[in-house]
Amino acid sequence: MIQVNKTINLEQLDKELNGQGLIGSVDENLNILAVGLAEHNSATYEELQVVIDNHIAVFTKLTLAEKLASVGLNLDDLKEALGL
Repeated sequence: MIQVNKTINLEQLDKELNGQGLIGSVDENLNILAVGLAEHNSATYEELQVVIDNHIAVFTKLTLAEKLASVGLNLDDLKEALGL
């Protein structure tokens, strides 16, 4: 695991490396403290360090529809569940 001291978007970082999976340890606020390679990731820790050094985390705010879709629902499903 590589200790980090900046904001990390783990999904974005994985795509910047090779898309083969990363693991991370987090603090009580879910901030990434350290990043490692997933079991079948073919990258090296040296390659991971370069990507971390160049990483600028970007977080996008999801719309309500995107949040619902992430759990397999849509706005109509939500309205029905709420009896609207």
